[in-house]
This record gives sequence, structure tokens and C-alpha cells, in this order.
Amino acid sequence: MGRGVVAGWIRALLRVPLFYKILVANAALVILGAVAGTLATADWVRVWPRRSTAELAGFLAAGGVVISVVVNAVILRLALGPLALLERTAEQVRAGDLEARAPRSPLSDRELDRLTETFNAMLDTLDAYRGRLRDTAARALSAAEEERKRIARELHDETAQTLAALLLRVRLARSVDDRTARDELLEDLRTEISTALEGIRRFARGLRPPALDELGLVPAIGSHARNLEESAGITITLEADPLEELLPPEGELALYRIVQEALANVVRHAAARRVRIRLAREHGHVVAEVEDDGRGFRAAKATRTGAGLGLFGMHERAAYLGGRVEVHSVPGRGTRVRAEVPISGGIHV
Repeated sequence: MGRGVVAGWIRALLRVPLFYKILVANAALVILGAVAGTLATADWVRVWPRRSTAELAGFLAAGGVVISVVVNAVILRLALGPLALLERTAEQVRAGDLEARAPRSPLSDRELDRLTETFNAMLDTLDAYRGRLRDTAARALSAAEEERKRIARELHDETAQTLAALLLRVRLARSVDDRTARDELLEDLRTEISTALEGIRRFARGLRPPALDELGLVPAIGSHARNLEESAGITITLEADPLEELLPPEGELALYRIVQEALANVVRHAAARRVRIRLAREHGHVVAEVEDDGRGFRAAKATRTGAGLGLFGMHERAAYLGGRVEVHSVPGRGTRVRAEVPISGGIHV
């Protein structure tokens, strides 16, 4: 029992902060040195009355220095042991052992305990970030593959079939002898070719809107809103500040895609009648808001369950530029998507 109490006292003393360890140790050395020096001086004078006290002072100084160095070295060695564990863990992580974590040392004080906890928390955060990167890469590959499938489906189901039908009708027109009938058939072909051409142009605009490069962010969003208003039958209003040359091309493209995705979600899911788009400059950011009066949804649940891949893409586009996206939605009360991109437009990886 006595040995356990002593061991407990030793552990408690070792966990005292390093500053106080050194302070107490040096104070003890000073006190012991003063007592030992006084006793040694008395004995020196009594035993060697004719010897110089300078010799005694030199002897005591040398002994005090040696003892002080040894005691401080031992204390520092014990106290800094946890730092060696941190260094070893860092080397393990650097060597590729990403699961390594610094163990908690029984010799560390509160400050070193906090440092160890912070170090391990940093490694946990990096591990979570790596997991998020893996998830992002998987989602990006999935989204890219879905986009390829959509493009292939549209080209096959619309463009390719339309062109195939036109080719057959061209062959048919060549075999018509009646000039009037042939002219009517060719006129129909011209109309259908114009329709197919417009579909291809619309398809190309969806891949890369030319208005964004030619006119800028606000006109491009306005053009897309007008086209969507006509095709979807909803009322879209656009409120925009002058935003020319505030963002680099990648910033304008990111905001355009975010607004485009938000409007697509309105058409697909919201059953809204009115949509308001606001583009403004606020506190060093370009802000884009898309607000509708639709049915709303639970954004956190959609993101967590993976149903909101479009929401995930909007967040990633903004984060890539150092911005952010906020989605506020209440079932039955509409949705508001707010995106902010810094005017500096720097890319953040």
C-alpha cells in the first residue's frame, strides 16, 4: 500500500507543468546548496582553518553546477518524453502509416496532454478530409459518367434519329418526279433541318453557354432564365448589380452553374410558380440568390442521404473558389439558395 502511494505521488509530481518542475527543482537545489554550503563552510573552517575559502567556493560552485545540470537534464528528459512520442508518431504518418496516433504519456503535464489531443485531432481531421476527397472523387466520377450517358442518350434519341429520318426523306425526295411535290418535300426538309440545327445549338449552349464568354455573367444568367421561363412556364425575375470584371472566368462559370443547377432543381422538384434571382456585390463577395415559392424540402436530409448530388456539386464549386453555398428550405414554404464567391476569385484546393 505504501509503495502504491509513493508511486502515485511520483506520477502526480511528474504531471506538474514543466515550468513548475524546473522552478521547484532549482529552488530545491538553491536551498540544499545553501544548507550544504553553510555546513561545508563550517566544517572547512573547523578542519582546515588555514586553507583559503576561495578553494571552498570553487569546490561548491563546481559541485552545484554539476548537480544542477544533472537534475535539470533528468527533469527535461522526463518532461519532454511525450514530445518524442509526438515526433515518432509524425514520422510514422510521414512514412505512410495514416492510422498512427500519438499515445498519451503518463509523464506529460496538462499542456502536453492538450498538445497530444490537438495533434491527434488534427490527424483525425486530415483522415476525415481524405475520406471527403475520396467521396468527392467518387461522386465526381459518377456525375461525369451520368453526364456522358445523358449526352449519349440525347445524341442518339434526338439528333441521330432526326438526322437518320432526314436522310431517308432526302432519298425519297430524289425519287419524286413531280416538281411541285418535290419542292414541298424539300421545304419540309429545310424546316426539319432548321429544327434539328436549333436543337444542336441548344445542346451546345447547355454544355458551354456562349453568352457567358461574349456578354458576361449577368446577361448569360438572364438569357438562361428567359429560355427556362418560356419552356417551363414559370415566372422568373432577375435583380442584378453591375458585376463586370469582378470575377475571373472560373468564378463566373461557377456562379452560372450554381444558378443553373438551382433553377433546374426548381423545375424538377419545386412545383414553383415564381422564382427570384438576385445577383449583387456584398462585402467583398459576389452573391447569387435563387428563391422560389415551391414545395420546399429538407436540405440536410437530402445532402446526408446522397439524394442531393446537385446540392453537393454547388457546394464543391463554391468551395473550390473559396466561397460557400447556403440552402435554406422549409417543406411547404419554398427554398432559397445563396452562393458567395470572393471577388479575388482565388482557387482554394
